[in-house]
Amino acid sequence: MNPLSSLSAYLDRLAPRERMLVGVGGAVAVLLVLYSFVWDPLQQARESLATDITRAENSLAEIQTLRTAYYETKRRIVANEAALTRGDANFNLFSYVQSTVKQAVSAERISSMNPSTREVGTNFVEERVEIKITQIGLPALTDLVYRIEKGTNPLRFSRLQIKKRADDIYTFDITATVSLLKATDEQRES
Repeated sequence: MNPLSSLSAYLDRLAPRERMLVGVGGAVAVLLVLYSFVWDPLQQARESLATDITRAENSLAEIQTLRTAYYETKRRIVANEAALTRGDANFNLFSYVQSTVKQAVSAERISSMNPSTREVGTNFVEERVEIKITQIGLPALTDLVYRIEKGTNPLRFSRLQIKKRADDIYTFDITATVSLLKATDEQRES
């Protein structure tokens, strides 16, 4: 016997009010099944997808920021390496610093100037000059720092220690180290 004909025979035996109740119940059951197994999973998948898209957009923005920072850092490294390799091989840091300091400070104020070098990795050498100056005023100190850092061969202070003198609060004793990074001869040739 066909299930559809048996269902039809069952409905024919019911009263009209019972048939209407079974029809409404069947429609509600179909709607519940459609909601539970079709609509609700689709909505959850849509919300999950929207969350994933937002997370991916945030990740993309972060990656683009990091990419920009990476390329800027890479550009600086290339520029610094180019500056190091094309630097004047005959440049003498000690004599340059000595003449620059003597332009800003009188010779009797200079306690000592000690040159030194050390290797930095395999490709670079750092030349340093340690300077000790006593009883220097603030204007002369400012002039000295400006001349070293903004002169014809801009250098940098890798260390600058300033002590106020006890006997004269307007003068200072300074210990400073001026350094210059140079490429080794092998690095310069490549």
